[in-house]
Order: sequence, then C-alpha cells, then structure tokens
Amino acid sequence: MKAVRGLTVLLLALTGCAAGESGGDGTASCAYLVRYEGRTYLDRAGVDFEVAEHIGTAVLPPCDDTPDAGEPAGPAASVEAYRVVGWDPGRAIAVGTSPKDAVFVRVSPDGSPPRRGHLG
Repeated sequence: MKAVRGLTVLLLALTGCAAGESGGDGTASCAYLVRYEGRTYLDRAGVDFEVAEHIGTAVLPPCDDTPDAGEPAGPAASVEAYRVVGWDPGRAIAVGTSPKDAVFVRVSPDGSPPRRGHLG
C-alpha cells in the first residue's frame, strides 16, 4: 500500500499541543516526535513509502513547547509501529492507528537528537 503521508489532524491532536489558556494565536510549536526502541523519530512529510508488517508499539511523548514551565501537557500516547519496505527500522518506521493511516517517521539523518518539543 503506497501512499504519500503527511501530518493529519489526528496527529496534531495526538501531540497534545494547543494555545495557552491565557490566549495566544493557537499555533502549535511542537514537532511530531515518536519514540521506539530507544530511538526518537521525526515526521518526514512527502516521502513515498510502503507499509509492511506490524513491529510493535511506539510512544508519542507529550508536547513540551515550554520546557521551563514544569511538566508537559498531557500524558504520552501509544501508537502502532510498522516496518517500512526498503528501510531498516533503526532508521525509519511508519506509525499510526492502522497501516492505512500510518505516517513515515525517520531518525534524524545526521543522528542528532531533535530539540524536545520544538520545530527546527
């Protein structure tokens, strides 16, 4: 099943990000991060990929877009992890509630960990 996957409304909801209670513009500043087998993966929109077999459960950590403000908002969430045809799971996987809605995520190409809770 080939598909080009990007962020969806479901994925934004799963990150737990929203505007602060005091107002704000409502713009989420959290990256879509996934943790699986000790590695952190980032969403890579626009990648053509094919989902293979189910390989386990990954974790979506809570959004922490204000790291100095105490605990992140909301609990971590679980999501299904799938192997991606042609990729080692140590470099890239697909995650979602089913293979049909799975999103391609990849470990940073340079191996550096992402800044927690922030885009770029």
